[in-house]
Amino acid sequence: MTHPLLRVQDLRVSYRTPAGDLPAVDGVSFSLAQGQALGLVGESGAGKSTIALALMRLLPRNVAQLEGEVELEGAALLSLPDEAFRREVRWRKIAMVFQAAQEAFNPVLRIGDQVTEPMIVLGGMSKAEARAEALRLLDLVRLPGEVFQRYPHELSGGMKQRAVIAMALALKPKLLLLDEPTSALDVTVQAQIMDQLKDLKRDLGLSVIFITHDIALASDICDTLGVMYAGKLAELGPAEAVLARPQHPYTRLLLASLPRLAQERPPQFIPGIPPDLRAPPSGCRFHPRCPQAFERCSREEPPLLAVGEGHTSRCWLAEGPGSSRRGTPE
Repeated sequence: MTHPLLRVQDLRVSYRTPAGDLPAVDGVSFSLAQGQALGLVGESGAGKSTIALALMRLLPRNVAQLEGEVELEGAALLSLPDEAFRREVRWRKIAMVFQAAQEAFNPVLRIGDQVTEPMIVLGGMSKAEARAEALRLLDLVRLPGEVFQRYPHELSGGMKQRAVIAMALALKPKLLLLDEPTSALDVTVQAQIMDQLKDLKRDLGLSVIFITHDIALASDICDTLGVMYAGKLAELGPAEAVLARPQHPYTRLLLASLPRLAQERPPQFIPGIPPDLRAPPSGCRFHPRCPQAFERCSREEPPLLAVGEGHTSRCWLAEGPGSSRRGTPE
């Protein structure tokens, strides 16, 4: 059996706050094969970006806990010394495109200088070699060569986002983390960027973790979808199965919130607000907002239960209607 490119097992990340430790990621596990894309979707505060920052070892200084196993090509990453991770892994094997493209640039340096810098400093290229590679990357992300000499403020939002992707690809990583890469763009440019990402995934054999609050957007590029709620995976499975046969009430509500052209029913909203993770509710974390909650949901936290091939749901309803372990609906 082929080993996955990335394996994450029981990842836990907590932040230290004045009101107590906040468990932003609480026991998340998944794997990712070479050339595949995993979408992590859910509301703000679900822990999606924290997972990406943990994989990059770029967590803020107030991190109180970082535990679990992270393996890339079979090598344990969390146990690597910081200097070894910086020298051998970050940007070389795992790269990240952050949410705000403008903030990724130094405003007083030309785009070309910022794309070539990691090639020269970390990749050992000469300036001429780095320039040639940077021009190739700009062309790969459909930017004209003249962008090499421009400053960040001279580029549109879509051009900045493409330039950031070119920077992330500078050292030919195998895994690309994309944190809301199109959130600040209009729908036309958003579609162009998504088409570009699909081309890169196919042509370069990139593995991708795509982080977004928009489950429809994730479905455009992802082979697998992980729906996150309150620091945990609520549902995980093949994208087609999750979209066509969602098994968790939260996933169903996310899909019901999407506008549809061929449907007269207006989009639905998800009632309530996500819980405070410093004091999460007992039992299932979604039960206070769940329209299908029953008595057991408030008492016992469900594990991820198998609902199909490679498809799991953290919901007691996944046990099936005939199960004697189910309680009485509230």
